[in-house]
Amino acid sequence: MQIGFHLSVAKGFDWTLAEARRLGCEVVQIFVKNPRGWQERAYTDAQRESFARLRAAVPVYAHLSYLPNPARIDENSRNLEGMLHEASLCAELGIEWLIIHCGSREDTKRGMATVARAVNEVLERHDLTIVLENAAGQGNALGRTIDELGRIYEGIERQDRVLVCIDTAHIFEAGYDVRKRATWRRIVREVDRHLGPGKIGFFHFNDSKTDLGSAVDRHWHIGQGKIGLDTFRYLMNEERFAHLRGVMETPKMGGMDDKNMEVMRSLSSLVPRPPS
Repeated sequence: MQIGFHLSVAKGFDWTLAEARRLGCEVVQIFVKNPRGWQERAYTDAQRESFARLRAAVPVYAHLSYLPNPARIDENSRNLEGMLHEASLCAELGIEWLIIHCGSREDTKRGMATVARAVNEVLERHDLTIVLENAAGQGNALGRTIDELGRIYEGIERQDRVLVCIDTAHIFEAGYDVRKRATWRRIVREVDRHLGPGKIGFFHFNDSKTDLGSAVDRHWHIGQGKIGLDTFRYLMNEERFAHLRGVMETPKMGGMDDKNMEVMRSLSSLVPRPPS
């Protein structure tokens, strides 16, 4: 398993590369624009050259910013325009993967169909892979269960360019007790059934500050939350996931990135002791 962090690009891609190297990242995830605003971004030649140095050193995954809601592209044109803009930035930089939350909508059925339409629009225009991330289930968030992700997937035309990202905090908060190995067997079976074999493509490694089934999305430091170390030890040593990559999105507090990486590295060197 190759692991890393979601890292800031606010100080420039050269800083991101230096930080990735300092932390020992084998993969990084970034936002390609300000995640809290609608304003579009334009890169300079110098910025593209700087990013090329980052991409040459480590695989880079992009994460869709906070504002576009794929489940409501029919209600507000900015939602689709925002997705397409970020996909175009990925294409410009040579980023192959764009991770997206599935958005939220009270009408679940219509919402899931709209997410599929949004993904179709992106994939029609850009040659990249969309990675659907599971949700904690807060409010009207879509993608809380593997079944919901599968129903979105059914409406996508280019399914060969779609994968799933499993966020450990979200799936725990959605009610899957990932502290048990049997739950991971269930997750793999459900993904195989609803999306197909080999569709787990990425991980977000986050402990949870809230309880099992809370539906409240709160990431916490590895081994210090409600999930605990054994789950991450299992994931770092499970052969079926060995070829995959994942990043931590743990809170940026003091030197905790260093600590979280140290903990994850220590787990990968141990004989697996997965939960029962």
